[in-house]
Amino acid sequence: MKFVFPLLCLVFICLGCDSDSPKPFPKYSKVALNEPVLFAPGIVSTELNEFELGFSADGYTAYFSRRKEGEKQKLFVTTFNDSMWSSPVLADFSTDRDETVSITPDGNTLYFGSERPIEGCPNLGGFDMNIWQMTKDESGRWGKPTSLPAPINEVQVKDENWPSSNNNFFFTNDGEQFYYTTMKRGDYAIRLYTTTKTAKGFSEPEVINGFFENDSTWVYSAVISPDDQYLVFNSYGAPGGAGGEDLYVSKRSADGWTQAKPLSLLNTKNEETSPRFSRDGKYFFFTQAENLGNYEYGPWNIYFMDTEALGLDQLFD
Repeated sequence: MKFVFPLLCLVFICLGCDSDSPKPFPKYSKVALNEPVLFAPGIVSTELNEFELGFSADGYTAYFSRRKEGEKQKLFVTTFNDSMWSSPVLADFSTDRDETVSITPDGNTLYFGSERPIEGCPNLGGFDMNIWQMTKDESGRWGKPTSLPAPINEVQVKDENWPSSNNNFFFTNDGEQFYYTTMKRGDYAIRLYTTTKTAKGFSEPEVINGFFENDSTWVYSAVISPDDQYLVFNSYGAPGGAGGEDLYVSKRSADGWTQAKPLSLLNTKNEETSPRFSRDGKYFFFTQAENLGNYEYGPWNIYFMDTEALGLDQLFD
């Protein structure tokens, strides 16, 4: 009996340790997903157009773009609880054509793409998207959206049209090194750029080439796996594709990034875009729409599957 009290103390100590441990990442499926399936059918994926997921730092909140016929897409938010996603609601900061949420790993800064005008910098071109950011206040609420400075954002000049100077997705795995894709004014391809956030702002962006033998091939909507080993993006008409927009992957090497390989398991004659990873890297997401021809498409929907089933390692053996 004299050992009961110390043992009970140990139990309570351990329980206290468990209560302070980080919240585990959610499991979005109760079964293995070796092939793509609709993400949250009837809740997120509907008869409307849904695309481009962005997760909160803990993975329990998701933002996505939804577009109704004849309207601009807006950002919606849903939360995961008891193995179910809640009915999405319009994000209160989504007031224009808004898309492509990305949240820093500490959960304190949210970036998104928007067509909303930048004060003092009117768009003189045909169509212009830029990156906006919000930071959390002491109460945990998002503050007012503000636009990122040049040279991240470049507002179009007269007679300039998409994709020139358009930027809608700003991605980071560590809150310091950021990646985005854009066509710089006067260039002929959408390319991948990287910039570092410092106390003084963002460093001069540097281009990352070499994904294809022909650097005129577009690299768009690039994202990096949580383990920093794989970079996935979509491209139009690139080598090895199946038609239309297809998904490609590059692997980190000692010299940078390897030449890209098509994700043939997922690529079809339809449109595959907007690759994303869950926060823990377990799940892979992408957007797909049926290609009806003549630049007409069926509804855009979000699909997901186990990342392991992609066999990324085997692609580079």
